Amino acid sequence: MTSTLNTNTKNRESNIELLRIVLMIMIIIHHLIVHGCQNSSPSKSTLLVSLNTFTIIAVNCFVFISGYYGIKFKAKTLLSFILQATFYSVATYIIYHGFIAKEAYSTPDFIHSFFPVTYAQWWFLNAFLGVYILSPFINKGIESLNIYQSGLIVIILVYINSSYPIMGYNFYSGSGHSFFTILSIYIIARFCGKYIKDLKKPLILYICIYLLTLLLVYILLSINYTNTAERLVSYGCPLVILGAIFFFYTFRKIKIQSNIINKIAPLCFGVYMIHDTTDTRLLIKGLVEQVNNAIANPLLFGLALIGMAMLIFILCACIEKVRQIIFKPILDSIEQKASTLFVKLKRITQ
Repeated sequence: MTSTLNTNTKNRESNIELLRIVLMIMIIIHHLIVHGCQNSSPSKSTLLVSLNTFTIIAVNCFVFISGYYGIKFKAKTLLSFILQATFYSVATYIIYHGFIAKEAYSTPDFIHSFFPVTYAQWWFLNAFLGVYILSPFINKGIESLNIYQSGLIVIILVYINSSYPIMGYNFYSGSGHSFFTILSIYIIARFCGKYIKDLKKPLILYICIYLLTLLLVYILLSINYTNTAERLVSYGCPLVILGAIFFFYTFRKIKIQSNIINKIAPLCFGVYMIHDTTDTRLLIKGLVEQVNNAIANPLLFGLALIGMAMLIFILCACIEKVRQIIFKPILDSIEQKASTLFVKLKRITQ
């Protein structure tokens, strides 16, 4: 979900920027399912399982993009992430508790909203910022290793992450919503970026992985192994990681160049932040429940979820664009005043 806020849109690969947009819509669909579809009918549940299995790869694929091309650490970008997170954390809290659910206001929670990184408003943001800060050293480490050494690291990381999907417990990565999982995927992607530039027929490979994962999930659900089925679509599961990799290489083969796509893609991180705060989730949950009750047909309900996800993306992207315009002079001013510090940080991380 990373964005390159200050990159010339003409120089970016539109196929990968399109992938970012598609992945963000997939993430929204996933959130609509897990946050608002708990009480769906059995016929709808079958469709939702299929849809969720398809969308679960999106977060891993976002991280894979960053790892494949390698993060270029910039102090200004790090500051931008933090200011962006603080703005949306505070703004959504004020709007929800000031105008929508006034009785739920809490002074400690309001204070916590000013520190979204400390109090983990978004698990992915915290995990990704850790990788972002360490990325210069991770990149140098991978570059200094040969293919066998870095390959061994990849195998070890995949093995460690696999314990949760198989055994139900992982000391390092928990359920996959963790810094360790994001770090692992980033390192795997750095390996692929260095040694695996392309794959033959990645779309077929992706479809095979998706169908295999879906088949295993349905088998586990049919024999009442619900917890195991849920773990099979966790971020640390090798099948989910492989699916993300093949999905990336599928878009890597697409030849397209579009300034419109390149301008929309940097808004994705803002879309993620806006729609997935604690308070926004409550609004989305209520909306999805109303749609769920109003539409009985599973196929129509699935199409409605996709339509809702696209509308949420458009609305949040417009909000993020306005925020970027407002914050740009602020960031430029901070960069100018702290130029000496920024230069020192650049030298350290090079």
